[in-house]
Amino acid sequence: MLEAIVAVFVLTIGLIGTAAALSYAVHFGAISRNVTIAKGMVVSSIEDIETLRNSRRLSFAQIANVGNVVNTGSSVVFTGYVTDFQDISLGPGPDGVAGIADDLTDPGPDGVFGTPDDFVNPALVRSGYRRRVIITDLSSSMKKVEVTVQYFGSGGRVGEISGVAYLNDESRTTH
Repeated sequence: MLEAIVAVFVLTIGLIGTAAALSYAVHFGAISRNVTIAKGMVVSSIEDIETLRNSRRLSFAQIANVGNVVNTGSSVVFTGYVTDFQDISLGPGPDGVAGIADDLTDPGPDGVFGTPDDFVNPALVRSGYRRRVIITDLSSSMKKVEVTVQYFGSGGRVGEISGVAYLNDESRTTH
């Protein structure tokens, strides 16, 4: 009888250990997924900024944070990238540029941006992620672009991952 009790005790300890290991694996699997998604968002944001320059949708002087944008001589007025963390939208806002203040704008019932029925739509938020874009002028022809994405893990923990790129005033075009 004593051997059976010891065997059940040992088996119980083994099962508890296995359950803990599985729980640990699931937890860190989710964190790993969030980190991978956040890395993709950082790279995508930097590539979007390079594409804006390369396609000439924005001039080099317009690629800046709010308050530092130079719209002189440009056919499009750009407000700039917000320097605080903000929710990441499932798509760009009305101007087609991701990572700025209008990303969560919905055109409203009329389907037209810029009319009084436009509103901020929380359903457009990519849940669990926030982004900040900091653009620093290094010279008249070079900028530092730093994109930081926050990702939310279990237990209310927040992780951050950043990427830095340097943007020059020479657009690359393909022929």
